[in-house]
Amino acid sequence: MRLHLTSIGTPESRQDYARELREHLLRSDVFDAEQRSRIEQNPMRAFDWDNPEVRAVTEAAPKMLDRLSTEDRQHFEEVRRLLDGAGIDYDIDPRLVRGLDYYTRTVFEFRSDALGAQSGIGGGGRYDRLIEQIGGDPTPGVGWATGLERIAQAMEASGSAAAGATRANGIGPRFLFAVTEPAARERVFRAVSELREEGLGATIDLGERSLKSQMKHASRTGVPWVVIVGPEEWSREAAVVRDMTAHRQEEVALSALRRELVRRARGTRT
Repeated sequence: MRLHLTSIGTPESRQDYARELREHLLRSDVFDAEQRSRIEQNPMRAFDWDNPEVRAVTEAAPKMLDRLSTEDRQHFEEVRRLLDGAGIDYDIDPRLVRGLDYYTRTVFEFRSDALGAQSGIGGGGRYDRLIEQIGGDPTPGVGWATGLERIAQAMEASGSAAAGATRANGIGPRFLFAVTEPAARERVFRAVSELREEGLGATIDLGERSLKSQMKHASRTGVPWVVIVGPEEWSREAAVVRDMTAHRQEEVALSALRRELVRRARGTRT
C-alpha cells in the first residue's frame, strides 16, 4: 500500500490556477462537448480522466503544486518533514485531486497494487473553511473516507489478513502526547508512529492548546498515560510520563521513551 500526496493550496490560489489550466486544456481538440463543459466548471477534474489522449494533454498541463503560495508551500514542506521523520513512505502525485471543492492544502489517497487498476482504498484531505461555510466558527479540520470491503480485498490479496488481525488488539489510545514546545512536534510525531507500529494506541493533541487544557482532555477521555513535552523537557531531551490512574509522574529520556512506554503498556495488559 502506498500513500499518494499533494497540496492543492487555497481557494484563492486555485482561482488563478484554474484560469490558467482552463485556457491550456481548451486549446486542445481532444475533449468532447461534455468534457469541455465540465472543464469550464472545474478544470482540475480533468486530471481524473483516464483516456490516453486526455492524459497526454493533462500531463503537459501546469500543475497546482507548482503554483502554491509561499505559505502553502511551507505548510506542505512541514507535512513532508513530519512524514519523513515518522518513516512513512509516500509518493508526490501532482495529478491527485479530490471531488469536493472545500478542500484546502493537503489531499491524499491510499492505493494498493494488489487491487489492480482500481487501486484506491480511501482518501481525503484538509479543509479549513468548511465549518465556517455551514455556520460554525472558523475551525481547521481533516476528513477522509474509505471502503471496508476495499481494505479487506487488499489485505486478502497481499496475504496480510492474519497479520492485521494479530495486531488489532481492541485497545483505545493508551498514550496522549501533550506538546507545548513547537520544536518537539516532529520528534513527538515520530514517537506516536513508533508506538502504533508496536500495536499500541497513541495520539497527539493537534490544537496547540495549553498544557492545562490538554490535561483536562486526557482526564475526560480516560487515557492511562500522558506524555508531556514542554520547553523545559525538550531542553533536557526528555519527556514527563504521567500515570493518570496512580497520579504519579517521572521524567524519561527521549532516547529511552519508546522502550519505556511499550514496557508500561504491555506490563498492564490483561
